[in-house]
Amino acid sequence: MRRLSLRPVRSCGLFVLCLAAVASVGAPTGASGATAPAYVTPLIAHTAWTATENCQPVTGVVGLPGVLSGHAGRGFTVTGTLVTSWIKSTARNCIENLALSPFPKPIQLPSWADLAGLRTTYPSFDLTSASVDYKELTTLTTTQQKAEACNSEATIVSHGVTAPLPLFAYPNNKFTTTMNSMIRSQCHYVLGRRYSGAANTPSTVTSGFLNVFSINGGHCTDTTLPCFGLSTRFPYTASLALAKLFHPAAGTWVVPQFYRLVTGTKSSGRLQWNCLGAASSHYTFDTGGDSTELYCANDYYAALANQPSYVVKNLNIRQVEKLWGL
Repeated sequence: MRRLSLRPVRSCGLFVLCLAAVASVGAPTGASGATAPAYVTPLIAHTAWTATENCQPVTGVVGLPGVLSGHAGRGFTVTGTLVTSWIKSTARNCIENLALSPFPKPIQLPSWADLAGLRTTYPSFDLTSASVDYKELTTLTTTQQKAEACNSEATIVSHGVTAPLPLFAYPNNKFTTTMNSMIRSQCHYVLGRRYSGAANTPSTVTSGFLNVFSINGGHCTDTTLPCFGLSTRFPYTASLALAKLFHPAAGTWVVPQFYRLVTGTKSSGRLQWNCLGAASSHYTFDTGGDSTELYCANDYYAALANQPSYVVKNLNIRQVEKLWGL
């Protein structure tokens, strides 16, 4: 997404509101002139161990330990979503061949043992649910919706994560407000995830939803290059556009969601990308799907860099929810 007029696949078009908030960054608040803190809490969707081709790890993909180390070294902490049926006790599970909507996910998942070890190394690495089976909940009965949300919550809690879980991540962003109220009250979640380009405020979260911005890869934006013609639903999101969204105004909270980070360049095989050279030449592509869920690590970290002094980076989603009285 090079131009802010383009709509990323998993966010609503509220860029005007968001950029208006960015314009007020640094403005003092309150009679004392003090600046209210803002928060940036990255979210990793699916919490993959790595990406795969033929269920083999792909060189150049930043593995989950590297993702956590990269965030910790920059002062950030991460929350990860889990589809609980995909996670095995001690084996790393490849789901590359599952028929999923809107496209397959060529990834290998960590085991519960892997996750326990990483949470020991990174105590603020939190986990939350994206359902049991990754079914779109709007296609299910109320009883089935409750099972997808409540049973996944119970599984995650049984592996040492404290209830209530901070977030229910609706598969493919499919939900209703009635469904969200039921899941939050009956399945022990604080908020439901809603894709949006708007920052969260103490007022917006009273709706029961957390606005989350999904970072999308795709074809490059340089029209003179072959990568511009790659068959992806959206163009690669420029790091500079992300930076405008991910440097929040005082008193607000932004949640950038990423999937898999990649480095360097790869021009053959199922997964292909370029993260080198001019920003307009950067792209990610999956010859067997779409690769919205790949993004260049250098662009991602650049978008998060140089936060204003009032931005708190070292808290996870659960911790900010507590600070905001949720």
